[in-house]
Amino acid sequence: MSAPSPNTKTASDPSTDVAPETRETDVTTGLNNLLADATVFYQKVRHYHWNVTGPQFFTLHDKFEELYTFWSDAIDQIAEQVRGRGDRPVHTLADVLDLASLAEDPSTPPADEMVEVVIEDLDALGDRVQRLADQAENAGAPSTVTALEDLGEQIEEDRWMLRAWLNDL
Repeated sequence: MSAPSPNTKTASDPSTDVAPETRETDVTTGLNNLLADATVFYQKVRHYHWNVTGPQFFTLHDKFEELYTFWSDAIDQIAEQVRGRGDRPVHTLADVLDLASLAEDPSTPPADEMVEVVIEDLDALGDRVQRLADQAENAGAPSTVTALEDLGEQIEEDRWMLRAWLNDL
């Protein structure tokens, strides 16, 4: 049996045989999934902002407000990326909850547990953003890549600050 010619694709080759339209659709779907997660995260952080108590009230009340204010803008930017790709952003709460991988928090945990949950969610959001940025790069969507890289940098900064706060307890 002879070796395949250099111009022949094999089953082990990267998925370069995926049509560009499919890669575009995958990025748009990924953006809507990210939008759903961002919306759940935004509401969870608002919930924590409203309900945090204890000796760290002022510090966390302000930090949670900073976070949800940032994510309000991020949600808008993600939705605009979806619209810019010719699709509709997820917009009903029922659809958001169906698409989201992050869970709501019906409880009101102590302040340090709130921070731990926020860090866990930021970890998940950071992973999703990184995977989606890679997809967008493969799909040839530079403006989406830039937006996602900027979001990823902010997520990393927020994770670092919250982890530092937990270590100072």
